[in-house]
Amino acid sequence: MVKREVLSSEGSMMLVKVELAEGFVGDIDQHPEEQLSFIEKGQVEFEVDGEKRILNVGDTQYIPSSVQHRVKVIEECVILDMFTPVRKDLLEG
Repeated sequence: MVKREVLSSEGSMMLVKVELAEGFVGDIDQHPEEQLSFIEKGQVEFEVDGEKRILNVGDTQYIPSSVQHRVKVIEECVILDMFTPVRKDLLEG
């Protein structure tokens, strides 16, 4: 399960709340926007450019522009994702 909610989209920045179910494994993603993810709840494994890292509540993960990444949910989680510039594809969907 993936639930996304755009919390703010102002100027060149966007904040998105993402809720993911335990066991979820995302497809490899890549986009031109920079991304900063904050773990509000749960535990996840981020793989960024082939490097894996376990994140817990309060941890952050920076994802540079156009770098391949994916997430694997270890424990049901809520992630706050900040993007710059705005991801227009998330506003459309």
